[in-house]
Amino acid sequence: MPELLSEVLRQLLDDLPPGRLIGPCHHPHPVVWMSDGPVTDAADWWKRLHARHCETGLYPLLLEYPDDSFEPVGGGYGADADAGSYFRSEWTDDSWAPFKEWPGLAAPAAGVTDAEVCAGEIAAAVARDGRARCLALVQVARGADAPAALSWLGMKNHMTAQDLSAVLRSWEHRFGVRVVGLGHGSLYLSVAAQPTDAHQARVLAAEHYLCCPDVFYEDPDLDWSTYHEELMQRREWRFWWD
Repeated sequence: MPELLSEVLRQLLDDLPPGRLIGPCHHPHPVVWMSDGPVTDAADWWKRLHARHCETGLYPLLLEYPDDSFEPVGGGYGADADAGSYFRSEWTDDSWAPFKEWPGLAAPAAGVTDAEVCAGEIAAAVARDGRARCLALVQVARGADAPAALSWLGMKNHMTAQDLSAVLRSWEHRFGVRVVGLGHGSLYLSVAAQPTDAHQARVLAAEHYLCCPDVFYEDPDLDWSTYHEELMQRREWRFWWD
């Protein structure tokens, strides 16, 4: 175990299920830990570790696979990237009806409460359904930074990890989004504050499309014209990149 780890981190890592550290695990690289396989009571582990995030600095993720393809990197994790600039750069004249021009960012939800409670509920659902039961910890201040910190490649055919983290930070602020888990090309998010009016939801639907068009082609039953209505009800967003 690296000598530079704090005593709090050493004790935490000693208490975890079987797993290993990934990457250099010293400044400027984040500490990253990954379980050796699926974890019994994965959702309970996620909730306990999420509750200790402020103490340990380690953010938990549910993983679909015990995958060591992450390449932890230091830096600002896309702090110089901007969600609005990304969406504007991706916009074309026919990106998302009924908008002929980029409509700007969706207005923030009126109030975000119980974001951490919502995240725990979605983590429980993801683990219960068997979608992701492996566990990882990454040393970041917020879950939105995790894709950039890990150099996650799930969305590499469409956007950079830095751009994705910028978008996630914006959704964290506006809709109480929390990152719950990752797969090879999947991203699981909890949503504490859904859009409450149709225009706000339509603009948010455009953001989803600009971020991850693949998910709209993955599901043949998905109705693009009513997707915004679903966003007004959903407490989980799942993205998938081919």
